[in-house]
Amino acid sequence: MNAPLARVVPITLLALLLVPVSLHAADDETGFTSIFNGKDLTGWDCEDGHWTVADGAITCTGTAKERNWIIWRGGEPGDFELRLKFKWTKGNSGVQVRSHIVEDHPHWVQGYQVEVAEQSKMGLWHHSFSPETYRHSLALAGEKSHYAADGTKTVDQVADAAKIKASYREDAWNDMTVIAQGPRLVQIINGVTFSEIVDEDAKYAMSKGLIALQDHGKGCAVAFKDIRIKVAE
Repeated sequence: MNAPLARVVPITLLALLLVPVSLHAADDETGFTSIFNGKDLTGWDCEDGHWTVADGAITCTGTAKERNWIIWRGGEPGDFELRLKFKWTKGNSGVQVRSHIVEDHPHWVQGYQVEVAEQSKMGLWHHSFSPETYRHSLALAGEKSHYAADGTKTVDQVADAAKIKASYREDAWNDMTVIAQGPRLVQIINGVTFSEIVDEDAKYAMSKGLIALQDHGKGCAVAFKDIRIKVAE
């Protein structure tokens, strides 16, 4: 079928006041539960040899020849706030939410993904294994995108992409928050909102699912730690 066309909405003065969007203050950990113990991969599931724990962080070994994920097996949350730290060195990686297993591949995951460097340097909301071309890139740095029920996409460029990406710390630990609230998904890095989606696509919007971390293979080097979640009641 033909992909729905995207319509770009002009910047508004209100939109320029881009501020972090969070359900709680960044230093308020009330109600959050750790989902990684910092010692081993208890509660997580992956292909043997592709992920390990090093220096208190879930780390891909860099030995995988193709993409794979390590999957949290503690549930399939719908509305939640996920917080973690990541450090990227090279390769392709991401944080997966509201996702599901790809048929015949127990450690391949399809659904919403926050790109974790490079994408020079990030801001991408991606639909991994996108079912149609128009779902591949859901939002880029500084964008607020909306998918209507018929799949039509509108994009509001609410902030300068380069200024947003400047908040990413090269060769260092970065704080990431992912908020999923109804059809709205927001990614915040180091206190700055990188991009946002409101997804009401009747065919492909996802309201709940797995949380996972991606290693795209071919020598990827990335680590994640301090992973905790607050699920809406």
